[in-house]
Amino acid sequence: MAQSGGIDQPRVPADNLIGGQEGLGFKTAMKVLDRGRLHLAAVCCGVAERLIHEALTYASARHQFGRAIAEFQLVQAMLADSRTEAYAAWSMTRDAAARYDRREPTSMQAAACKYYASEMVGRVADRAVQIHGGAGYMADSAVERFYRDVRLFRIYEGTSQILQLVIARNMLRGAVE
Repeated sequence: MAQSGGIDQPRVPADNLIGGQEGLGFKTAMKVLDRGRLHLAAVCCGVAERLIHEALTYASARHQFGRAIAEFQLVQAMLADSRTEAYAAWSMTRDAAARYDRREPTSMQAAACKYYASEMVGRVADRAVQIHGGAGYMADSAVERFYRDVRLFRIYEGTSQILQLVIARNMLRGAVE
């Protein structure tokens, strides 16, 4: 059983210190969060790619009024918005991951990537369901499953609201320095 130095000052054996020495635990934990957030941002980008593929394939094959629904301008606009947002999220994520790999500070960038990518994939999933119409809401549809599953991405590794605070606090810290 570990000894305690009191509620406010717990004693931790040196071998159990996060980061290897006293005072580095929080910084080490934040580095792990940055990596996890970058990973989740990349996952969101990958899921968005799959959703775009599913929507484009369906829109090209589904016909209404004698032509593929992919020919309708509003469907094209949804596909274009999805592609544009996915490209932006990929670009952000690749940039932040490269900074992380160079061991540069990335807390704000990782938070921004995870925030944007998780919100983006939610919008892409919504558009994919819209393009599929009633078929997109059926339980045997790939987009229906993704539509439900991507909601978790806005919660895991920091909610969107927490990430907004992380981003803003990093911005404020940079403005003061």
